[in-house]
Amino acid sequence: MSEQEKRRAIEDESALAARDSKGRRVRPRRLKEWQDLVTEQLDEAAANGAFENLPGKGRPLRLNENPNEPADMRMANKLLKDNQLSPTWIGDRKALTAEIGKLRAEMQREWGHWRMHAGESEADREALARAWQRSVRDWEARIDELNRRIVSLNISLPIWRMELHRLRLNEELERIGAWRGESESPS
Repeated sequence: MSEQEKRRAIEDESALAARDSKGRRVRPRRLKEWQDLVTEQLDEAAANGAFENLPGKGRPLRLNENPNEPADMRMANKLLKDNQLSPTWIGDRKALTAEIGKLRAEMQREWGHWRMHAGESEADREALARAWQRSVRDWEARIDELNRRIVSLNISLPIWRMELHRLRLNEELERIGAWRGESESPS
């Protein structure tokens, strides 16, 4: 069978598959056509009164129930919500992310200060480098403490997607474009 015959056979086969029971040629519907068809059917059903005798007609919808909420947690969550409280893990997570934000802002501020004064005299540069190294050591200790709290929080979270990633000093320094300060030179 030649290439041309193969191509013709494939076209004939697809042409047969693209015909309805009466032999008319059809093509797959596009998303917009499906949406139009569904809307048309809903409008037709509403015109025929299909939605007239629905339970709860004329009353407000109860949108405060979460269909994904486990039944055993429903009452506890309702009590918390009615008293404008939240589970402790939510407050702990907010406090921890705020502390991480403060640490990052402080690191950014220190790096900006260091870069602004980096062109001064040799003695000043050495003093700044020592101060920078002290800051880096301090941040390393704070990151270790934050990581302990992150691990503790992640264990208590009921939703794994809410977990916080542990911090790494080198990544935090890269985030601000800084250098560690130990035998390295500034960028």
